[in-house]
Amino acid sequence: MSDTDKDLLITTLATRLAALESEVGALKAASPGIPEDVVVAISAAVSAYLGNDGSVQAIRFAPSPNWIRQGRRALQNHSIR
Repeated sequence: MSDTDKDLLITTLATRLAALESEVGALKAASPGIPEDVVVAISAAVSAYLGNDGSVQAIRFAPSPNWIRQGRRALQNHSIR
């Protein structure tokens, strides 16, 4: 690989990195209320489920407490399983 090829590769990678950083910045600005560790956990779950072919497009908190109620129902279920 010649020096010109290496320089071209470095320039291409730097351009792609800058584009990805701006995209991540836009995503963070669009959802400022979600902690980064939650986003990482959701991304890992999507990646594991889809076999590393998926990506998280958007995340938002549900406006209603239904998830909390359902979780409590599941934990407090005293029926025989």
